[in-house]
Amino acid sequence: MTEIEETKTSEVNFLSVSVKNLTCYRNDFPVFADVSFQLHQGEQLFIIGSNGSGKTTLLKTLMGLSSKFEGDIHIPPHETAYLGHLNGLKPELTVGDNHRFWLKLENLPTSHNLLEYFEVDDLTGIPVRLLSEGQKRKVALAGALETGKRIWVLDEPFNGLDQKGQDLLAELIQRHCEKMGIVILTSHLEPISSPTRYLALDDYR
Repeated sequence: MTEIEETKTSEVNFLSVSVKNLTCYRNDFPVFADVSFQLHQGEQLFIIGSNGSGKTTLLKTLMGLSSKFEGDIHIPPHETAYLGHLNGLKPELTVGDNHRFWLKLENLPTSHNLLEYFEVDDLTGIPVRLLSEGQKRKVALAGALETGKRIWVLDEPFNGLDQKGQDLLAELIQRHCEKMGIVILTSHLEPISSPTRYLALDDYR
């Protein structure tokens, strides 16, 4: 059985993510096999593994961006924000225009709350192509997470950030979980916050 289903929420809007017996393929060869986990409100899953173990493949599969898998995935797409390795920014547009584009996709009013939080709100009139890699990552994070989604799926979100940026993101993740959100992330760095769960993909190769 192969499917991606939207999780049905109850009247109290209970949030969960479930993966059962997931096997993902790359060029018709399995990257990992029989991965299962379940996450509830307030939980954070920290995915670790060596290069090529399938961390990015797993996140893309959760987001419906890969059809080469077997198993069951239950995740509410309308509640999920995803940021991959690439920042998804248009280099010729300004920071402000990129941010408005993110929010417009969700029919949300313009807000600079997370641009201010990551201390890049003073760059709103500057084209993204002129930013440092760390600044670009902060702008991308602000755009993806400003949308108010309750599930965050983040691939190496700390990449390119200086120590202060890492601390700010770790605090934001911690606060999101305290507010009963769910966070699924990969990183080569040791977690700054305290994940609820770990998933070591090397154990499933």
